[in-house]
Amino acid sequence: MKNTPKRKQRNKHGVVLFTAVAVMLMLSILLTATVSFVSVNRTKTNDNYKSKQAYLTASSTLESFINQIQTDTAPTNDPTAKAQQKKAIDNLKKLASANSGKGTTTNVSYNGSNGKSDNIGTTKITVAQEGTSVANIVVTCETTYLGKTEKVAAHISTQSVTKPAEYTNTIELVGNGGAGYDNLNVIGDMAGINNTTGKVYRFTNNTSIYGSYLMYGSLEVSTQPLIMLKPSLVDEKQGSTVTISENLDVSNEFHINSTMARADGYNYVNIGQKLSTSNHMDVGSSGFDVDLFCCEANIGGNDYTQYGNFYVYKGAGAYNGDATFGAAGQTINGSLYVEGDLNVTKSLKVTGSVYVTGTITGKDKIVCTASNIHEGAVLSKAGRDAKPQIPVSADAYVYYPEDFFMSSDTNVTTISDEYQAFYDGSNTKTFNTFASDPSYWNNVDYTLTELIDLTGTGAKTPVTSRYKLRITSSCTWASDLSFNDYGNGSRILVDVSDSSGDIVIRLQNGLNLGAEWSPVIVVRNRSTIIDTTTGDRKYNCYFVSDSGSAITLNGIDSVTGKSQHSGSSACNYSFKGLKVFDYDTYVRMFDSSVLNNTKGNPGLPQSGFVLNPTSVDVAGSYRPKNSSIIFLFGENTTLNATDQSFFQGSFYSPQAIVNIATSGLGGLVVTDSAGGKMTVQCCAVGVVIANSFGNANTAFYVYTKPSTTSVMQNAKGGKDDSAFGYTLDRYDHY
Repeated sequence: MKNTPKRKQRNKHGVVLFTAVAVMLMLSILLTATVSFVSVNRTKTNDNYKSKQAYLTASSTLESFINQIQTDTAPTNDPTAKAQQKKAIDNLKKLASANSGKGTTTNVSYNGSNGKSDNIGTTKITVAQEGTSVANIVVTCETTYLGKTEKVAAHISTQSVTKPAEYTNTIELVGNGGAGYDNLNVIGDMAGINNTTGKVYRFTNNTSIYGSYLMYGSLEVSTQPLIMLKPSLVDEKQGSTVTISENLDVSNEFHINSTMARADGYNYVNIGQKLSTSNHMDVGSSGFDVDLFCCEANIGGNDYTQYGNFYVYKGAGAYNGDATFGAAGQTINGSLYVEGDLNVTKSLKVTGSVYVTGTITGKDKIVCTASNIHEGAVLSKAGRDAKPQIPVSADAYVYYPEDFFMSSDTNVTTISDEYQAFYDGSNTKTFNTFASDPSYWNNVDYTLTELIDLTGTGAKTPVTSRYKLRITSSCTWASDLSFNDYGNGSRILVDVSDSSGDIVIRLQNGLNLGAEWSPVIVVRNRSTIIDTTTGDRKYNCYFVSDSGSAITLNGIDSVTGKSQHSGSSACNYSFKGLKVFDYDTYVRMFDSSVLNNTKGNPGLPQSGFVLNPTSVDVAGSYRPKNSSIIFLFGENTTLNATDQSFFQGSFYSPQAIVNIATSGLGGLVVTDSAGGKMTVQCCAVGVVIANSFGNANTAFYVYTKPSTTSVMQNAKGGKDDSAFGYTLDRYDHY
């Protein structure tokens, strides 16, 4: 996860956001009905150019009005400024909607260099509605100069755009409790985003993260975990970092390495408080420096080896920037910076320089060129030596699954009608309906043949896959299917199309499927309406908790900025051997001997299949599109998935418990952007966002973004709510 969250450009080209300067400007127009900020570059004219002078005055006035705002304002993420932006837009709309949409007219005076009014014509500015919507505004400047009148106009579209959500973490914990990880392996970034002090996370038994790590709380390390910093899977141009807001305590081997050479902006470990080691710790490697920052250091026990600079800077409270080095073997292949006092009790090798603001005890134990040891130094804290900032908070979630289930606001959700239909009696269909109702019998023992580009060369070949059952509309997955017909790994196709729209599958509360069922769900999305920016299809498949219809949405909390709800029913689910695939991945991952079966464990992926979770194409690999399979679990829902379960899709469960304690899908080959490969046991391909998360066994979780057309895109739809601004559509001369 990026340590300084960056928002996407929220409006199209030409949009500007109003800051305080613009607010004052609009308030001035609204309250005093005068415009005094306009500065017109005047040229000498004569009577033959009366019309031209009138036009120049009008157009200069209008352009100054627009350019002043564009020049003096810039996009901002500051909540106070955003509130002012909204007020500015509201004021502009008030001007436009006055007089039944005819707007507000203001006379303009021009001040010369002597402070007196210059007579270069009389001008009036009118801000009015264009058409019936106040979202569309026309600003007109009309100037009369020595009997000649000219008029120009700027056409503006105001907008309030919901901030799109950004998903950068393979696993993200939202709850305020700690967690322990046993053999957890993550390809992509991982984060604990709830900034609650005192939480403790624990890594045991070879837990590995191949990406960045951000957590609020402390990390305790035992049993040889690894963090391998890799280029971001969201943007290959970005590097990776480790950020721990409180303490790092290493009681067993811990390795933090990198596949990239260090550059400004990445390859660092940033600890907000104290680093303590009592066993071996490695940071970086030859040619791949990783810098480390903390506010207090106590290096002891066995070896400490680092390639990169070690910084100990003062922090809040009692953290005075002191460092003690007393490990049996300790080497810094770089420089050491200590803002407090340095105490060296055992031999410390430093290949660069040592800079200490306070005093050095045990200077004779420092193996370093004497002239490179500086006591009483002044630290610049600039450039590479500047301590990275720990963000006050990560991007917070505003809307929860309950909002998607119950809200009537189409800017928040597109699935509430489908969800509520399960409870008002208008949708009583279940999986068994498709299996037993004669009107759906053509969906039993279903065979699908489709031309597919399997090689990425553009050449398409026919691919046939067979399914025991096909689902073509929203329904409930209940326990009413016949085990004799639909047990033993039955393949079930969920077919999303333009005619189906979003398919919402409610998981009946208490659904408990043992290993004898082991269903294989394949979701095919062939909706033809495509987002031209992302390439994502309009409709998606949602698996939702049976949270009931008694949910009440209580509005946005004025302090936290988060949606409030009550009345969500608790749900519990247990699956053994459940596998969920995206169709386009499924038909590439397995060969015809698997695809032609309607039952059975699909087994290992076929030889030659390589999954590419990065943001760039890699020859010989398959890079899935953003996932259109979304799991939405409401408050107090618990999912337990075991016995080689596998999920290709994204979980949005910020108030639920997700336990994927399974060895997953074996033999999956995954590539990085450089073409390197590793074979893994894989539990999930997507993102997992949960209040708490449980895992077991040596299994991997691989990053893939959720579809930008899914309701998840609105989940963070505003820590700062919306982006307010306008688009300058065109100028006109009448």
